[in-house]
Amino acid sequence: MSWTLFGELSFAAGQWFSLMVVAKLGSPEALGRYSLGLAVATPIIIFANLHLRPIYVVDTRARWRFADYLGLRALLLPIALAVTAAVCLVRGWPWQTAAVVALLGLIRVSGSVSDILYARAQRAEKMTSIGISRATRGALWIGLLALGLIIADEVVALAMVAGALGAHTLIYDLRKAGSYEVEDGEPERGLRPRFDRDALASLTREALPMGLAGGILGLSSNVFAFVLEHEHGLEAVGFFAAILSIRQASGVVNMALGNAAIARLAKLSQTDARGFWRLLVEMLGLVLVLNGAGLVLIVLIGDLFLRYAYTAAYVPYHPQLILGSVAAVIMGLASMLSQTLTALSRFRLQLVLNGLNLVAALGFGLWRIPGGGVGGAVEALVMLASFRCAMYVVANVLVGPRRGAKAAPPTAAGD
Repeated sequence: MSWTLFGELSFAAGQWFSLMVVAKLGSPEALGRYSLGLAVATPIIIFANLHLRPIYVVDTRARWRFADYLGLRALLLPIALAVTAAVCLVRGWPWQTAAVVALLGLIRVSGSVSDILYARAQRAEKMTSIGISRATRGALWIGLLALGLIIADEVVALAMVAGALGAHTLIYDLRKAGSYEVEDGEPERGLRPRFDRDALASLTREALPMGLAGGILGLSSNVFAFVLEHEHGLEAVGFFAAILSIRQASGVVNMALGNAAIARLAKLSQTDARGFWRLLVEMLGLVLVLNGAGLVLIVLIGDLFLRYAYTAAYVPYHPQLILGSVAAVIMGLASMLSQTLTALSRFRLQLVLNGLNLVAALGFGLWRIPGGGVGGAVEALVMLASFRCAMYVVANVLVGPRRGAKAAPPTAAGD
């Protein structure tokens, strides 16, 4: 967990500082373009990922070879890039906005390749190489983004970031993944993807509910940015992105905690129900402490943070930043509770819950944003976080392991 936190905190810092760099060296419109690009590319890549990494980690029956996971991801990522480009064409954005969106899609693709390579280490509960890789990726992202903005513009900067992160995936992550052994104890020479039709078809059936769930969740997390851009323009998206930076940073930390615990939760769910619930309570407590500390800091010095991390133009949004931090605390608890459902292989259930989450996001966004602007978007965010957390509390109570009874093994469909 220490290595996971180190890597994810470092990567989160890079992502967080990237918003500040764009705001400092650019404008609210530039930050709006950057944030819009992330909002478009992220849910598409999340869906293409099909949540294969945690499925591999919790697949205790070893139904597929690691090469099958590589093969499926290799097939889906080019499709994800094509969909990202298609969104730019359909929306008819200016070339600079379209270029930013496409480059961020390419950056997310390199991260997706690294993500599936991390699965080998995570399954073995050896997180050191993942932590180092994530920290390095965060440093490369922020460093090259800043350099590119100084010498040119955001398009050149993102092209530099994409090239460096792609090289890191091939040079470091691929080599480290090859140092771990696969299920049968034999080295996976060359880590070559396998394209066996039957294996890929069955793996897709297993992963599709979770992939759809992740894609829908990613879309619902970015609905407010789309509505803001449509109703109030790119500048409003830029201001909203500054407020969301707190949630973005805390979200990466929450995901790190979940990734560190998911393999252990999966094992405990089969053998020790009491230990499962004890570990879950401990993780929820840690999430609450870490996110609560962030909220206290925002209340005390949030206005200074907006002034010096961004510019004076962002300071009037301090009340919205505090409210966004409250949403981050609630969303952190919901995120950990969603990870436990992954550990229990309840993939279809997550699809249903995230579908409800998307409907709620659309409803809250269309209700609060057109008349409320950035402030309305933050209010909708708190509503959505509360709704999602309540759903996952109920789901965990209903399907979590019972003391004195072993959990039923998941079916081929994952539920």
